[in-house]
Amino acid sequence: MKIDQLRTFVAVVDTGALVEAGDRVGRTPAALSMTLKQIESELGGALFEGERKNRLTPLGRHVHLQAQRALHAFDAALAQMRGYAQGGQGIARIAAVPSAATRLLPAAIARMRATRPGVRIDLRDIDSAAVIQAVSAGVVDFGIATAPASNADPDLKAEPLLKDPFVLVCPAGHRLNALKRPVRWRDIDPAEFIANGLCSRFSSPELSRLVEQAPLNLHNTTSLLTFVAQGFGVTLLPTMAVTASRTVRLLPLADQGATRSLDLITLRDASLSPASQAMLDLVLDCSRTMAATI
Repeated sequence: MKIDQLRTFVAVVDTGALVEAGDRVGRTPAALSMTLKQIESELGGALFEGERKNRLTPLGRHVHLQAQRALHAFDAALAQMRGYAQGGQGIARIAAVPSAATRLLPAAIARMRATRPGVRIDLRDIDSAAVIQAVSAGVVDFGIATAPASNADPDLKAEPLLKDPFVLVCPAGHRLNALKRPVRWRDIDPAEFIANGLCSRFSSPELSRLVEQAPLNLHNTTSLLTFVAQGFGVTLLPTMAVTASRTVRLLPLADQGATRSLDLITLRDASLSPASQAMLDLVLDCSRTMAATI
């Protein structure tokens, strides 16, 4: 039995007349009458008492109930499929480094929820290596991270999103705060430099010497900021990874090459779901806006 036959039967029951039902479904009364006879023939029993269509038989009442349920389920499934195809349903799975997760993605996700509330967002806040691994394994649809200089995985594609300049992070009372110009490498005392993993994101002979001579090397940003705030020394962090506070100051660097690239990581030649593609488009748009402010 076809779904259109059930829809015709329900229309006849709801209106109680072939003419009104025909107007609802866009068919002639004769065509509706033929459809009802086909249903009765297939089920082996009458749906209506007598010739008029305003009183159901017990079989008719049962079929009407089941038809309403079937139509509701069918229409709901069809709406879901259409919503998925149009990007209004589904799930967008993202992996991002913490700075992108906290500084870039909130604006994009807010716009997504406003325009496509039926889409679920699954966000993983992990480091660059884990982001790349998650995309490669298909655990997420796309990632935001710093891609390695030589991408060893031919199945991955990395597209630059924005350049994130490094800043010098120092205690509020540090001598470098008195400078009236950007900080030069020679201004930094190696004995008070705190190295961290992000220092490898760009190449500089001067920075390499600072890292080699650094008495401290910390890997967690929260710990790093705590040590700086308590006067242990100064460090370098990308602008998006840190915020100035009462105890910590951010100073610009004279070296314009001191930047890291935040890249969009996807599987090469793989199609995204409509929901994920819509999310990715918003990330691209928000990254262009952010690039103009940092």
